[in-house]
Formats: sequence, C-alpha cells, structure tokens
Amino acid sequence: MAASASAQPADPYAAPVNAKPGEDPVLNEQIAESLVQRAQELLDAKVYLDAKQLAVEAMVRSAHGTAAEQAKLIIHKVNVQLGIPEEDGPPINPPGGKLDLRPIQDPTITNLEQPPPQPVMVDEHGGGHVASMVHTGLYAGLIGTTIGSLFSRENPAAGAVPMGLAFGIAGGLYLPRLVDRLHWSEAQVRTVGSASVWGGVVGGFIADISTGHTTGREVLVGASIGATASMIGGAFYASSHPLSRGDVALVDTFAGIGALGGLTIGMLMQPAQGEAYSLNAVLGATGGIVVALIAAPSSNTTQRRMLRVAGLALAGGALPFLLYAAIHDPTTSGDERITGLLASCGLVGGAYLGFRLTDHMDEGLDTLDGKPTKPAGDDDAPPAIVGRNSDGRWGLSGIGIAPLSPALAPQKGMAFSVLGGTF
Repeated sequence: MAASASAQPADPYAAPVNAKPGEDPVLNEQIAESLVQRAQELLDAKVYLDAKQLAVEAMVRSAHGTAAEQAKLIIHKVNVQLGIPEEDGPPINPPGGKLDLRPIQDPTITNLEQPPPQPVMVDEHGGGHVASMVHTGLYAGLIGTTIGSLFSRENPAAGAVPMGLAFGIAGGLYLPRLVDRLHWSEAQVRTVGSASVWGGVVGGFIADISTGHTTGREVLVGASIGATASMIGGAFYASSHPLSRGDVALVDTFAGIGALGGLTIGMLMQPAQGEAYSLNAVLGATGGIVVALIAAPSSNTTQRRMLRVAGLALAGGALPFLLYAAIHDPTTSGDERITGLLASCGLVGGAYLGFRLTDHMDEGLDTLDGKPTKPAGDDDAPPAIVGRNSDGRWGLSGIGIAPLSPALAPQKGMAFSVLGGTF
C-alpha cells in the first residue's frame, strides 16, 4: 500500500548527524562566547598572554561561529602588541583538526609570566656582584679620602687622594666577598648602596651648614658619618621592606632632582648666607627620597625608564645656564634669579615630560624575584593624603574630608585627613 508522509520540522538544537558523541554545537558556541568575553577583559587589562590563550581555546570550541571572528581579532591585537608576526603565531586551524593548547610564550618577554628558575641572588657573575663592587668601592674610597685628609692640615689633598684611591680599589675588590655571604638580591644591594651614597651627600651638606666657614676636611668627615649611618639604616630597611631595582632607581632620581632643585632655588632666593644653598639641598634630597619611597609600591618603574626620566630632568635644568652665559651681569643678581627660576622649572618639567613619554615603557617588568612589586589585595587604608593598608603598605590614599564628630568638637565643621592607617 502506498502512503504519504509529512515532513517533520527539524530540531534546531539537535546535534548534527555526523557530530561526535558528547558534542553540542550550541553549548560550544556559548562557551566560546564566554571565553571571548573574558579574553577581551584581559586584553583591556593588558594581560596579553592570557587573553590570547583564551581566544585560542574559544577557536577550539567554535571555529566558525560568531565568537570565532571576535577571537581572531583578539589574537591579532595581541600579536600586534607583542610584536609577533602573524605567520609565526600558533596555527588557528592546523591540518588534522587539533590545536596546540600548550601555554603561549611571548618571545620578547621571557620572565613576565614565569618566575625565574632561581632567585636573583648576588653571585660572582650577576648584576648584584657588580653593584656591590661599585658601592663598596665608593664607600671605601670616601673613608680612605677622609682618613688621608687628616694627615696634613696645610695640604689635605696630599694624603686624601692616594688614600682614597687605595681604599676605593681595595674595597671594590674585596668587600663584595663579604656582601656575597649575606645572599642579598641585587635590589637589596642597590638599596643599601643608594642609602650610603645619599647619606654621604646629605652628611656633607649638613657639615657645611653647621660649621660656618667649612673646610674640605670637615665636609669629608660629615659625608663619612652620613654614609656610614645611612648604610646601616639602609641594611635594616632592605631586610624588612624589599625594593625592586626600579624602586631604587626611582629613589635615586627623585633624590637627585630634589638636591639639584634645592641649589637652583637657592639661586632664585639669593640668600645672605651661602650655607642656605646646602640647607636647600638637604631638604630637597630628603624630600625626594621620602616621596619616592611612598610612591614606589604603586609605581611601575625600571632602571631603563628612570634613566630617561633623569636625563630629561637634567637637560631641562641645564638648558637655562646657556641663557645665563649670555645675560650674566656681575653688577646685579637678577641674572642669577632668572636662571635659578628657569632651572627649577626645567627640572620639574623635564621629569614630568620623561614620565609622560615613558608611560607604557617596560610595563609589568618592575618585579622583585620574578613577582610584581605592586602587592595584591584590596586597598583598605582610610581616605587620607598618606595612608597605611592593613598589610603594612604605605602610599597616597587620596583626599579625605569628613564632618567633625560631635564627640570631638562641640561646633560643626569639617576634618581634612592628612595621615590615616588600618592595622
């Protein structure tokens, strides 16, 4: 018998006849869309490697759906950011139908995602040993110069120069062996060395302030005392508050800008006593160090970046002295005042320009033992200009203005918080 059969409507959510067991194209497309959405968030956050990994996984789930086009675009953007040629990237749909899902490595940045196999310790071939040679040589040379200057009152340089050279060479060759036994990282060595250098600078200026008519021997004694005390303090600080090499470079840059700025502001002030120049330099260097230590935990600075910032700041402060050579007049102090004002503005302007031009330089490379120096976790410091989080981090916490509590003051008013902390 012949019978007619009516066509039944196809189920749009049913798996295709040739689909593999357990595969659901609709579910795969939904998973791919979720992966692409998360990959886009990571791309916006500049976590390029993870974004590319998720985009490739989205291509695995749905190689021809709507999410696939978005995944291809994300992969292309990541390749552009990392400088990876498209033909050298991982194949999207290689022969055989299997994708390479091994972790994607950035060939230009080898230590960003994976920690180094060994901590960066001071060794005889690493940067830590070179840093210890430089700083121990400088410190020993300062001590030798100070001792040599005591040999003769009439001609201090006769003993200071040979003793300084001998102590400096011997210290640079032999003292790093003692530093090696402490097993410090390069950043810790640089922290102590930087403290010694700036302690010596500040100590020398303080000696000039306190003694009036200062001799070279008195400046050397003050510098030696300041360098020794700061070196000891720096060793305690480095053991409890580790800084990265970029943080130390930030401290050196700000301290140098502060010291030079104090001298150029002295030109603007034209004080009656020359010791005011030294006082300005002490205040400027100390202020620069304090600001840098507060800003270091939340900054992304490397030695290469800070070298450019310091160079532009120095250029901005030096250019006005070309004008000074043309307008110099020994009968008035107006030329010195103009030069001091322009040089002070040039230092600040050059530093600002340097930070702007290097805004995205070496992002993610400000690391300490292979880990980002910016601590993880929530910032729970109360609103204040300077705040302390519960994990011990100090930083700029914003501006906090709140009404006065009736329990503290009978009249109505507002409180402006300068310092706040959570413990």
